Amino acid sequence: MSNNANRSDTSDPARSRFIEDSPPEQADTAAVNETLEEGFDYVVPTKRKKHKKHHHDKSSAPKALVLMDEDMDDFVFVNPTKKKHHKHGKHRKKWPLWLKIIVIVVSVILAIAIAVTATYFIMKEIGRNAMHNYNDIDISIPLKEKDGKDSADVMDKGRTIKYGGKTYRLNEDIMTVTFIGFNEEETGENNQYMADAIYITAIDDHTGKTTILGVSRDTMLDVDVYSVEGKLIDTEKKQLSYAYSYGNEKVKGGQNVNISLSRLFFGLPLNNYFAIDMASLEELNDAIGGVTLVSKMTFESQEYGRTIEEGEKVTLMGKDAVTYVQARDISVLESNNTRMDRQQQYIMAFLSSIIPAAKKDLSVVTNLYGVLSENADSSLDLPKLTYLASTALGKLRKASDIEYVRLTGKIKAGEHAEMYVTDKDALETMLKVFYTPI
Repeated sequence: MSNNANRSDTSDPARSRFIEDSPPEQADTAAVNETLEEGFDYVVPTKRKKHKKHHHDKSSAPKALVLMDEDMDDFVFVNPTKKKHHKHGKHRKKWPLWLKIIVIVVSVILAIAIAVTATYFIMKEIGRNAMHNYNDIDISIPLKEKDGKDSADVMDKGRTIKYGGKTYRLNEDIMTVTFIGFNEEETGENNQYMADAIYITAIDDHTGKTTILGVSRDTMLDVDVYSVEGKLIDTEKKQLSYAYSYGNEKVKGGQNVNISLSRLFFGLPLNNYFAIDMASLEELNDAIGGVTLVSKMTFESQEYGRTIEEGEKVTLMGKDAVTYVQARDISVLESNNTRMDRQQQYIMAFLSSIIPAAKKDLSVVTNLYGVLSENADSSLDLPKLTYLASTALGKLRKASDIEYVRLTGKIKAGEHAEMYVTDKDALETMLKVFYTPI
């Protein structure tokens, strides 16, 4: 140790004087730093240490651990790049069995929750893509007037239409579902299931605007007629209600109704439908505790055992709900329009009850779907239904925000009541519901 110090002092007189003139602590520290600069990893003490203190060099040079005795005669230098790894004597404590069980249960619950959430969002995305299918649009409007006043110019296969001095653009944010209530009726030859109530629901999933378009079952249009094997036989001018009865295993009744409606609206894509037996309305109605409204007609109540008067506020239960939305006097030419007024009123009252409950708990919708599924014919699978319900409930605030539109036409007496819709009425209704002025 002393040889190293002497060599350092001789080469640097100023440093030697500093060591000599400095107090013992400073002089020894300077010697330590000088030794580090010489590249020593350590210095072995020449005698037994009596007391050890830890000092850290605060200079810019690498820090070293200095071990010294009380007389400051002996030093140990430790190279800072050589670190010792100390083994800890403490062992990790074992968890008690009850705590392990709790951790496992919580982990499983979290895993299930994550899986369910992921599945929900995946189904929503699949449903969204399926509900917006305008790839095969091909609208052709035969409306041409000599003076050009009511002519319609169709561009980009119907995505853009010029009519009445305005330009309209197809709103591809809209998803549609045709809701159909069918009923068994006597048609002369035999009993058939006929479409009794037809409502096209259009929901803009960007703005949340919802429109319900009512189409009379008496509307006269081209209906496809199929064989039992599902082969197209012919297309006949019939009431829209027959389109459902002409369905088969390959082309379902609800799908055939949409085919006829698409023709009525010049090729507008209508891909989704949900058809239920009107008799199942009784179960659906009672599942939400009944529907309260002010009666628009006088009828005999099977539930209350008395006459319900027009203008009376009543909670419809059981068969009374079916009677209210189905009853009509077929001897009156426009009786179906009067019935559609009651159906619209019932729909609004029903939605006023269901929307607040479903906003709090989406399972309300899936539970109702379960009630109806056994007696339903539908193109809505679970992904579509998930997206439709979540979007409608997320955007729609209350039932009164829904806009109701009725397709109108001239009613004539035939074998049955027949309503004829002009191309102009069909076009203006289509532009109002499915297009946006630009």
